[in-house]
Amino acid sequence: MISSNSSVDFISVLRASGVDPMTHMQSPEFREWLDEYLSENILVVKFTKKDGTDRTMACTRDFTKIPADKQPKSSVEKTTTDAVRVFDTEIQDWRSFNISNIKRLEY
Repeated sequence: MISSNSSVDFISVLRASGVDPMTHMQSPEFREWLDEYLSENILVVKFTKKDGTDRTMACTRDFTKIPADKQPKSSVEKTTTDAVRVFDTEIQDWRSFNISNIKRLEY
C-alpha cells in the first residue's frame, strides 16, 4: 500500500492559491523543488502513463532509501525538462514519469 508522509495534495494547494498547476509545474523553480524534495524524501505521484492509464507511485531519489545494488553506478544523469527518473519504492526499481502528466502529488 502506498503511503506518504502526509496527505497534502500539492496540486490542490496550488489551485486553492489561485495558481494554475500546469503553468507552475513547467517552471524551472518547480523542477528544482521536485529534484531537491525527491533527493531527501518519498513523494507519491499520480500520473498518466504513455499508454493513457493512470498510475500512482511512491518514489524517491534518496539513496538511504534505495538498496545498494539498485543505486546508479554513475552520478551523471541524462535529464530532459519533462521526464523525471525516480526509484519506485514499492516495486524496488527505477521508473520515470513526465511532469506534464502529473495529476496529483502527495508529500
